[in-house]
Amino acid sequence: MLDNMFNKNKVDYELDKIGINNLRGLTIDMIQKANSGHPGICLGAAGIVYVLFKRHLILDLEDDKFLNRDRFILSAGHGAPLLYGLLYLMGSLTLNDLKKLRKINSKTPGHPEYLKTPFVEISTGPLGQGVGSSVGFSIAEAYLNKLTNGVIDHYTYVLCGDGELEEGITYEALSLAGTLNLNKLIVLYDSNNVTLDNKLEVTSHEDIVKRFESIGFLILEANDNPIEIDEALKKAKNSLKPSIILFKTTIGLYSKNAGTNLVHGKPLDEDDIFQIKEKLGLYNSAFNVNQDVLEDFRENIKTRFKEYKKVFNKNILKEKDNEIVKRLINSELTYNLNNLDINYNHKSLRDLSGEILNKIANDFPLLIGGSADLSSSCKTNLENIEIFSANNYLGRNIYFGIREHAMASILNGLALSGLRPFGSTFLTFSDYMKPSIRLTALMNLPVLYIFTHDSFTVGEDGPTHHPIEQLLSLELIPNLKVYRPYDLNELIGAYQEIFKQTNPSVLVLPRDNKDISEKTKIDCIKLGIYLVQDTKEEKYINLIANGEELGLALKVSDNLKSLGIFTKVYSAVCLKNADLKTINNLKKDLTIGITFGVPDYFYKITDKVIGLNEFSLSGSKEELLEYFGFIVEDIESKILEIINQENSY
Repeated sequence: MLDNMFNKNKVDYELDKIGINNLRGLTIDMIQKANSGHPGICLGAAGIVYVLFKRHLILDLEDDKFLNRDRFILSAGHGAPLLYGLLYLMGSLTLNDLKKLRKINSKTPGHPEYLKTPFVEISTGPLGQGVGSSVGFSIAEAYLNKLTNGVIDHYTYVLCGDGELEEGITYEALSLAGTLNLNKLIVLYDSNNVTLDNKLEVTSHEDIVKRFESIGFLILEANDNPIEIDEALKKAKNSLKPSIILFKTTIGLYSKNAGTNLVHGKPLDEDDIFQIKEKLGLYNSAFNVNQDVLEDFRENIKTRFKEYKKVFNKNILKEKDNEIVKRLINSELTYNLNNLDINYNHKSLRDLSGEILNKIANDFPLLIGGSADLSSSCKTNLENIEIFSANNYLGRNIYFGIREHAMASILNGLALSGLRPFGSTFLTFSDYMKPSIRLTALMNLPVLYIFTHDSFTVGEDGPTHHPIEQLLSLELIPNLKVYRPYDLNELIGAYQEIFKQTNPSVLVLPRDNKDISEKTKIDCIKLGIYLVQDTKEEKYINLIANGEELGLALKVSDNLKSLGIFTKVYSAVCLKNADLKTINNLKKDLTIGITFGVPDYFYKITDKVIGLNEFSLSGSKEELLEYFGFIVEDIESKILEIINQENSY
């Protein structure tokens, strides 16, 4: 989109100033009525977003999902009233919506929430998440631009503050953006030198300009007035590099506590609001907007989009037979994984997973992703597909570098752009990614996380690399489906389930090779928990396990049979897929879970679990299994002890 190609009307910056003050008034009215919120950013950064929306964004006021809209991400989510005020000016929210700020089930929650409010591209709030995901939006735009021959061609703008640039995730993500030269990414930095607790200088003396120069950004600076804001945005849009605009603002502008942390995170008192409104020329009227401002604001956006739509329609017409364009328009993100011919040949599940991923990638160009510098270990490299780089935006192998947290956040941006992303690392390092994974689940995005090197059987690398509690912590995240297959059959079934849905998913895989069992079933993975080994005896106990522990459970079952103790063995491939009836049936009988991690993982199903309630040690797999009592004889003894305690046999 060429800058100012549709701005034909004379620029009226004086009306902009009135509009910005009206927006400020709306935000403090919302916060006052809610008796909760953050007025500092709303008063200080109003000019930035007002000029951006009125003079630059390509948006369809009738369709907040217009395919090639510019993306605006309010990473500083505590400034939500700013966005809601703009949406009122656009006609997308009502004054009644604004008056329900922070109320249950309103369209104006405390921090922006995806799918709850029109034109909210992503749920933000945890500082830095929006910045991280903005890189995902930008990668998606660059890739899809090439794939659709220019149909996708939009900017990504992200508003952040001082606190966010202190968060490690923003450095991780923006460093990658600079490396990839994502020139459609524009960071709007609300630089007011204040954080919630104190002046920024108390916690940071960093030279932001040098930092961003070092990672390959164009640095622009502007004062807080409409003319400078407008000019800076024009320059950023014409840049051949990603850009950051440092807007020198005053937190809580016009407040008696302006420029201090006192105005950051709590409502203003009535006297302060009164004197602010006098300075703004609002005469203390609540929820009132100048009619000329309202009409001018909407007309600017409508006119710009009307002119742009002519260009877009021509581009769409040229690409009417482009399958990618069709998929994007229809949001087709599922993939039927049928007739899968995989040669087992005693390979590890990691290798087999890589083969399946490659077969999907060859037929599904919306699949894109990579690893945090572990693709050779996680086996996630897409063969015969190029690397996504500054010189090749058609690549689908993303080299995230050692940036686990940024990787997860970027995956969210990719998914929100209509792609089907995946990311991978070792299971123990999923802890670095947890905040972003939580947002994946909160927004119900079709992101696939592939975590390998499962459990202490990783061996000699030691306890720092042995996941003990990670499986449980992932399972506890609502809406996140965790698949832990035992063999190739269950792996294929897991992939089929993952790609025929659009839920966020985790695939957990061991490092070592696994035999393929005649007892596991591809088509039973959808059940979550299913019977692997049955018994005809009326008196029996249930053993339940998943992943590599399932093999141990089957061996234990055979040993117990020789003692006259009969068992049914269940595979719990995906606990969230299990229905309540199955779980309740297991609870009726004596059911014993076996896991190499914390026993709490199976307490949803049974209170009898053989697990590991401590960190492990460095040693070989065989040594560790024996040391922690996970060999057949030891498990058998523990089961006999449980049976005796329960008097159930």
